[in-house]
Amino acid sequence: MSISLAIASAVLFGVWKFGIGQYRDRVSSYAIVLVTSLAGILIYLAAAWRTDKLMVDPKDVLPGTLAGICVLIASLLMLKAFQRGKLGVVAGIGAAQCVVPLAYSILIGEALSLVDVGGIVVIAIGIVVFFAPAMRRKPGVTYSVAVIVLSLAAAFFWGAAIVFVDRGSRVSIPITVLISLVPQILFSAVMMMFVGRSVQGLSRPSVIRLVGAGVAFAVGNVALFTAANMGDIGVVSVLSGLSPLVVAVLALVFLRERMARSELVAMGITIVGAGLLVI
Repeated sequence: MSISLAIASAVLFGVWKFGIGQYRDRVSSYAIVLVTSLAGILIYLAAAWRTDKLMVDPKDVLPGTLAGICVLIASLLMLKAFQRGKLGVVAGIGAAQCVVPLAYSILIGEALSLVDVGGIVVIAIGIVVFFAPAMRRKPGVTYSVAVIVLSLAAAFFWGAAIVFVDRGSRVSIPITVLISLVPQILFSAVMMMFVGRSVQGLSRPSVIRLVGAGVAFAVGNVALFTAANMGDIGVVSVLSGLSPLVVAVLALVFLRERMARSELVAMGITIVGAGLLVI
């Protein structure tokens, strides 16, 4: 069950990244964070109500708040990286977010079987093969070091957020994640009030799509942390980190971006690795 939830979270996170990525040059980063965060409130409350877990444990407040700060920083860094570099480069490097929870899993003594280790290695190879062509420099094109640094920093903070929420969630996963929205909403709202042209680009269609992306992100979080509570957070985070591949598939379907033969081979390799983790 935890494996299925982890894979579902990867799909939902892919939908979220694809959704906000479409507006990286048209809508303010603060507006994107605010709209997607507000969209998650009802999802988290509904999930808490459905599971009869609307109570808040005071010990969950600090981890939830720290997770929210990490998500806020990661979101802003990722959007800045999207604005400066190629979607494929940023998404590929972002897959490194699983390193932090995987290291945390090992530190707290969660044992990995040889099959699990093999699956993780195969998935890593598949992701590298998939995104290597996108990261290759072409004649006359230079990639800013800032894009790499921003993407790696975003991946680190995403991974840290996963660890903080996992450390919390003593009573209710949805409520802990709901707490994490507070710093995101407050910061984004304040920045939109004081930064000029923060609402530029926001229209009814863009708001609807960003709300949809926010809902996907919220449901993905519930699936991810439920899976982490049920299984190994390291394995779960690796499977959840497959979201960049979902972004590539969505780009193929909706943006008509063709996939090279190497990318198809890489997806096959990744599926094999995921299969090893499912065993």
